[in-house]
Amino acid sequence: MNMNIILVFLSVLSFLISLPRAYGDPWYEGHVCKDGMNFNSNSTYQSNLKLLLSTLRSNATHGSRDKISDGFYNATAGQDLDKVSGLFLCRGDVRRETCQDCVNFATSDLPQRCPVQKGAVIWYRECLLHYSNYSFLSTVDYVPYLCLANAQDSPNRSFGKQVRNLMDEAVNQALSTPKMFGTAKEDYSDFPTLYGLAQCTQNLSPDQCRNCLGDAISQLVECCKVRQGGQLLYPSCITRYELYPFYNNKLIASPTPAPPSPGSVTSSKGGEEIK
Repeated sequence: MNMNIILVFLSVLSFLISLPRAYGDPWYEGHVCKDGMNFNSNSTYQSNLKLLLSTLRSNATHGSRDKISDGFYNATAGQDLDKVSGLFLCRGDVRRETCQDCVNFATSDLPQRCPVQKGAVIWYRECLLHYSNYSFLSTVDYVPYLCLANAQDSPNRSFGKQVRNLMDEAVNQALSTPKMFGTAKEDYSDFPTLYGLAQCTQNLSPDQCRNCLGDAISQLVECCKVRQGGQLLYPSCITRYELYPFYNNKLIASPTPAPPSPGSVTSSKGGEEIK
């Protein structure tokens, strides 16, 4: 997949995203099939992958014993060379029903886009899904990544510095919350209001989250410094800034805890090893 900067005409999309999206598919941002390691049809690995996706889908629907896991879950299936690891992350400001719909869609959509690859990742505006044949659940994944840039030029030459200051504030907020999700807003007397968002997958430690978001912001500022908005999406963390409000403040202020769920959960942040 071409990893060059994708220019998105947000002058049109900014209107579209303001419309209610209670129905329909999640907002697709991009995906990557990890080449080099493929599996055979009807193989043990494929069976384990199907089991993993079913587990992720089930935990998006039924929640977890730990309210921290609301909107995030990781699991593994199989052993040795046929072991597959995976996770989903829903953006911290989406409703639980939206999260469920996104994960349900992703667990069907990504295997169709990457039908034989052992590893793949897909990003939607509402959630991301990542699985692989190597164990990544205790590490930060910087590749593959997407950089999505607004087609409109930034208002002034100091815009990059203002974006970095904004995103640093969002990171500090993310590191202070269980969901590792933060937003920021900066008002200027002679400049449009800036809005920013930063989030990590909850399998990361605070230091790993800080490193992931720090690297993402550096990449974001570099690829989008002359643009009015942009996103840098890693498998382990996501960042975004815009000149318009794009996140849901009400849901950020009043998150809904996940209900109790039966089953064997072995991770304090939502995780399971499927034998």
